[in-house]
Amino acid sequence: MAETAAMATAVDTEFKSAVKSYVELHDELMAASKRMRDLRKQKTELADAILRYMQKNDIDGCQLADGGKLIRKQSRRMEALKKEHIMEELKKVVPDDNAAESLLVNIFSKRAVDTKDTLRRTRTRNGAE
Repeated sequence: MAETAAMATAVDTEFKSAVKSYVELHDELMAASKRMRDLRKQKTELADAILRYMQKNDIDGCQLADGGKLIRKQSRRMEALKKEHIMEELKKVVPDDNAAESLLVNIFSKRAVDTKDTLRRTRTRNGAE
C-alpha cells in the first residue's frame, strides 16, 4: 500500500512539474509571438513604402550592400472556393437547380475531417475567464 502511495506521489510530482514547465513555455511563446507580430507589422509597413517608391519611380529592383537584391514583382493567387461560386458554375452545367444543390451538398458533406486532441490554456482576466 505504501509503495502505491509513493508511486502516486512521484507521478503527481512529475505531472505538476510538466504542467509548470508547459505554462512557462506557453508564456514564453506568447511573448515571442507578440514580438513576431510586431516585427511582421513593421516589415509590412516598410515593404509597402518601398514598393510605393519603386512603383512611382519605375524601379524593378535594387542591389543590397550584402550582395543580395530587392526585386519588385507581381504575384497572382486564386481566391478561395466559395459555395456561392461553385453553385453558380454548377447551375451553368446542370440545368436543374435542385440537382445542382444536391451535388453541392454532396461535395461539401463528403470532405475529409481530421480530428486531433490539443491543449489550450485559458487565463482569467479581471475576475472573468
